[in-house]
Amino acid sequence: MIREKIKPSIYNISLSTIGHFVVDLYPAFIIGIIPLIADKYNLSIFQVSIMTAISQISNSITQPLFGYLSDKHGLKYYMTYGILVAAIFLSLIATAPNYFIILILLFLGNLGVAAFHPPSAAIGAEYGGKKKGLGNSVISLGGSAGYSVGSLFFISIIDKIGIKFSPLAMIPGIIMVILLLKISPTNNKKRDIDINTSKKPAYGRFKFHKFKIIHFFLVWIAAFSRDVLWTGFLTFMPLYFTHLKINIINISIILLFFGITGGIGGVFSSYFADKIKRNILIQIAYLAIIPSTFFIFRTNTAVSISLFILTGFFLFSTMPICISLSHEIFPGNLSLASSLVIGLSAGCAGIAIMFLGKLADKIGIEKTIYIILILPFIAIIAMFFMPYVERKRTQR
Repeated sequence: MIREKIKPSIYNISLSTIGHFVVDLYPAFIIGIIPLIADKYNLSIFQVSIMTAISQISNSITQPLFGYLSDKHGLKYYMTYGILVAAIFLSLIATAPNYFIILILLFLGNLGVAAFHPPSAAIGAEYGGKKKGLGNSVISLGGSAGYSVGSLFFISIIDKIGIKFSPLAMIPGIIMVILLLKISPTNNKKRDIDINTSKKPAYGRFKFHKFKIIHFFLVWIAAFSRDVLWTGFLTFMPLYFTHLKINIINISIILLFFGITGGIGGVFSSYFADKIKRNILIQIAYLAIIPSTFFIFRTNTAVSISLFILTGFFLFSTMPICISLSHEIFPGNLSLASSLVIGLSAGCAGIAIMFLGKLADKIGIEKTIYIILILPFIAIIAMFFMPYVERKRTQR
């Protein structure tokens, strides 16, 4: 069998990366058709932000629950059926009869995405060996690539064969589900990955103390800052580029490069994490993001697009660092720890984006994103305290 000829670490990380690519195709569908839906239903920026907020809340804020359940019951089926649910519901959004049905489909479909992510990140930690950050970054790169391609993939179906055929987009997800059912991830300790590492409840293995909580909160601030800016970009920038008279296919191509560049940024940051302190890497990323974001709105169209894509590199570079830090803080609960920095933070960002969407209706997209840039400043300051808190945590 294939799994017997390949090292378990390579086999499992590769399978998780491919699955991450496929599942993350689907939440990107709504980003690609934001201009179409906004025009069709005459939506305000606030109503557009509700769509992305619903997606983020369902996709992300429920991840701690799925992380807890997958730690307790096993990873395989949460990965497999998460992809199936995402593929079915999110492939139907373009054919939904009204705005309300779109919101329902977004909520249900993104529950599937939420179920997939914590066990996928746990595989990166378990099989990454001494380079857990690299394992997570490779899996994250798969997701970033999927999210980047998803928008263009969905728009291409609509553009080439018609919107009524857009449900065909669920085919890659169904194929991946069949693949995972046939060749599920395996474990290098001669047990299937879907069997829990302990009979004890996952929550019961958490050991809280003051500096562990503070350390995790600092990591969470960095993750939340990234997610608010990322969600703001994906909500507002398609509308901004439409205002610049860029057509929807070209907007999808811009988002494609934004995501791919971001995935590459994650791999780079994981490589340098062995050479540079991780709190400094996060600070460098945000110090680059602030000016590049500011000048997106202060330059001509070509430069603006280039800066937007470049910002993706630094923005996504913080993700695998935050994941690996969370695993170090809570090593006995890898899925749950992952879900807090890639799930709960993104869900909270989704809630924040609804208020920011309302603000954007009043003061405009440009000024709203400038307000969001306050968060990277806060994250930079928080990272200065990281070494002290980490020493205190490890001394206990």
